[in-house]
Amino acid sequence: MHQFELTPDLITGVAEIDAQHRALFGLANEVLEASDLEANPAPFQRAVTFLASYIIHHFAAEEAAMAESGYPGARFHMEFHDRLRRECAAIVARTKREGVRKEIKLSISFMLEDWLIYHIRETDRELAGFLRDHSPGATIPHLPDVRTVRESGVIPAGLDESTFEAVVGRR
Repeated sequence: MHQFELTPDLITGVAEIDAQHRALFGLANEVLEASDLEANPAPFQRAVTFLASYIIHHFAAEEAAMAESGYPGARFHMEFHDRLRRECAAIVARTKREGVRKEIKLSISFMLEDWLIYHIRETDRELAGFLRDHSPGATIPHLPDVRTVRESGVIPAGLDESTFEAVVGRR
């Protein structure tokens, strides 16, 4: 499988969005590079769960910026987020139900390629353009770096606890 990276065609021009996308791709690469799945499945399962929760957290940050700025494309953008949230939840549930399988890695790769890359290239760049042109004071809520979130075990600020729990199964 190929490496995900934030290429020039995916740069939004809003530093915090781009930093979050870099973090997402780094997490995705961790998941996809996991090897020896049958012998030691726990790290893969944790990586999948953490990737899904970071995606949800990133969407919450973007949605907060849309609300703050009055972004006119928010409804469409959020519908896209909702579809990807459901797909993330399904992948996490499948990993828990079926264990670690190479097919799940393929599902994650396809999800990222089909959904996330398109979403960044099209809808996130449109949002970023709006924020730069119409709401220069609007900000994207800052996400702590991935290591800080991972080590804390705390649900990141700005993320709805029930959504987080539904995705990562922390009930």
